Amino acid sequence: MAAAEGGATHESVVDLHKALLAEQNKQQVSQLKRSKSHEPVGGDTSDARAWKAPGGFRREFLHAQAEASGVPMELRPKIWQESLMRSVRPLIRVGYFDSVLGIRLDEDGQNLPLLQGESGTLQTILAVAKSFVGSGVTFLPGAFIQGGWLFSSLFLIVIASCNAYCIWLLLGCSSRTGLQGYGDIAEAAAGRLPRQAVHVSLVISQFGTNIAYMIFISQMAESLGLLGVISKPQLILVIVIVLIPLCFVRSIHRMELVILGADMLIVFGLGAVLWYTTGDLLSVGPAPVLDAVRWDSCGLFIGTAVFTFEGIPFILPIRSSMREPEDFWPLFVKVFAGVVLLFVLFGLAGSVDYGQHVQTVVLLNLPAHDPVAIAVRAAYMMALTLSSPLTFLPAGHITELWIFGVVKEKGSKKWQKNALRTIEVCMLGMVALYGGDYFARFLAFVGAFCCAPIAFIYPAWFHLRLCAQSVKEQAVDCFFVLLGIATLVFVVWQSVAP
Repeated sequence: MAAAEGGATHESVVDLHKALLAEQNKQQVSQLKRSKSHEPVGGDTSDARAWKAPGGFRREFLHAQAEASGVPMELRPKIWQESLMRSVRPLIRVGYFDSVLGIRLDEDGQNLPLLQGESGTLQTILAVAKSFVGSGVTFLPGAFIQGGWLFSSLFLIVIASCNAYCIWLLLGCSSRTGLQGYGDIAEAAAGRLPRQAVHVSLVISQFGTNIAYMIFISQMAESLGLLGVISKPQLILVIVIVLIPLCFVRSIHRMELVILGADMLIVFGLGAVLWYTTGDLLSVGPAPVLDAVRWDSCGLFIGTAVFTFEGIPFILPIRSSMREPEDFWPLFVKVFAGVVLLFVLFGLAGSVDYGQHVQTVVLLNLPAHDPVAIAVRAAYMMALTLSSPLTFLPAGHITELWIFGVVKEKGSKKWQKNALRTIEVCMLGMVALYGGDYFARFLAFVGAFCCAPIAFIYPAWFHLRLCAQSVKEQAVDCFFVLLGIATLVFVVWQSVAP
């Protein structure tokens, strides 16, 4: 009897436990349905992660109020669906920069999938603007003086138009082949050797940008009086020591907020330059001596302008990341037109204001002892320092792939790769040390030797091999190939000429 009672008691306990589990499961299912009705930022279903995101408490409260009032999800404002960080992520997202070579790699050389269908209109606008607007804009006033204000203004628009047309050719190659990588398109068009040529050009252009950053930082430091404390070689050494650990970073996602801050500092600096130059022009007027055209040095302007429009490799991954990639081209044309207008206004304002006294980096023309100007130069130093890993990582990943191949055991080559990155940064520092005195020529050389093939020669050549059918299309493609070659030869000649 006791055994029977014990068995009955045990069965009752089991039945009660099952009932409690069933009730708990019902509650979890109900919570999951409510969570999915207003899925938090980034697709996370965890309340903790949703609330932790910037503005998370506010968005969750608004969704809860809307749900209590019976407002369906499709009628709620779209701004409730994502945080500010997600909207501005294209400004800081390394995915676009990792995939400039047509591949995304993890730290061991393993392929990662390209970004697909994640970005809306705002994110795409920010990504395109970020691809073209950066520190290179500050080189334009000095370049305008090299070419002459009239020649530079008109020819900048010509270069931009040719750049946009070649981007259209590259997008046509992508649509024809279904490939999203620059290197993949090169291989489909002409084989493996052109693919390697594209990769080499892109890697050198990225390293060239890092060298320009180092020279830029050293000149800003010099303007702040640091050469009174240390010598120029010591200054470059300090910059290299600071950049080496930053370039050890394997994923920029850990630095998103830092890089976003760097972008805001760059925008602040550009706005400050426009503020100072506009004030000078209104109060004092233009510089007394301004050349409309300078044929003896216009090649330096052309090379610098091509360097400034270096964003073409990012266009393919940006389009592939759109939710509606068919809308990319009309959107790109509008954003790119605004970028070109900014470039023309910025170059004209700085060159007309400072005239023959304009520096290669126009920030050096700001008042030496003005507190705001000092803050702008210091902010730019910090911004370029923090942005350096963003330009170094894509090229660094590829050189590691060339040397170490795909690493099968995760992390086994970490310190060998760190040693390689250290050597690369030191070599870039050496070039910056000895090339700083010829900064304008260096920018023009990089623009011609590395960026002109990427911007003009490769897209037209690939389109000729993959898409051109009529005689007119073939003639246009051949014209742009020859234009790119002529630009390369002419600018390199003026860059190295005594």
